[in-house]
Amino acid sequence: MKQRISIICTIVMMVLLVVGCGPKQLETTGATHQVTDGTGTVVTVPTEPKHIVPIAASTEDIVLSLVDPSRVAAVGTVPNNVPDASAKVEKHVKASAESMLSVQPDLVLVPNWMSPDAIGEMRNMQIPVYVYKTPTTVQEAKATIHEIAGLLHASDESMIASMDADLKTVEELTNKHSGERPLVAFYSQFGLTGGKGSTFDDMCNYLKVNNAATQIGLGPFDNGTREDLIKSNPDIIFIPSVAYTSDGTTPATAEQLYSDPALQGVKAIANRRVYLVDSSQVMSYSQFMTRAMVSMAQNIYSM
Repeated sequence: MKQRISIICTIVMMVLLVVGCGPKQLETTGATHQVTDGTGTVVTVPTEPKHIVPIAASTEDIVLSLVDPSRVAAVGTVPNNVPDASAKVEKHVKASAESMLSVQPDLVLVPNWMSPDAIGEMRNMQIPVYVYKTPTTVQEAKATIHEIAGLLHASDESMIASMDADLKTVEELTNKHSGERPLVAFYSQFGLTGGKGSTFDDMCNYLKVNNAATQIGLGPFDNGTREDLIKSNPDIIFIPSVAYTSDGTTPATAEQLYSDPALQGVKAIANRRVYLVDSSQVMSYSQFMTRAMVSMAQNIYSM
């Protein structure tokens, strides 16, 4: 009798181990483990995810540079820096639970700026969501890449090496300049932007320039006016390309600034030092942000 009870208990324990007591996994195969995400939430994820959905362009940059596109279930619609890899992913989704369920992901990666309600809705439907802290500096971007690489069981060595090579190039270009630090403005269709606490502000430290937006007290999400640009009187103005203007807004152009009568006294306008920088790079917090830094350093120190 005791032997029979022992056998029954063993069977019950085995069933419990197989079923588990964590959140239900959607088409997950292989072993799973628990990790703590950037919000402190414990998430059960596959050891090697096979149906990944990266949310946001920078997340796509990172994920599609770490793993083969065959492991990515879907991407979004905003332009990223890995168009060739993205083209191999057939499905496109929105950041909603309903959209996610249509592709049955075993892991969704999202930045912490995403709506908590949307994240909660996905988790309520047993979709495994890992939230990472959005980087605001180059070093934080490296840490995020390393974090995601570990989650996907992939190597980030070549990506970090590429970023370090870019930073070395920036350092070499800036070291050739011995004068005062130029005053640089980042000006979009929304006005003067890229203030204190933004990724652009951190880039300025590496570029050895002063940031016009920071000098007038703007924060990472603030937008200054044309009058602020005039008061700042920057030596150089960078304007982003049109990649992120799918909302219908008209992008700022160099010719628009050069022909504006009110801006003729601004040094960057008078000296024809308005430069275009790739939006998908300069506005990213992926490994491609250092590519934008190389481009800007070349423009800044070309004279």
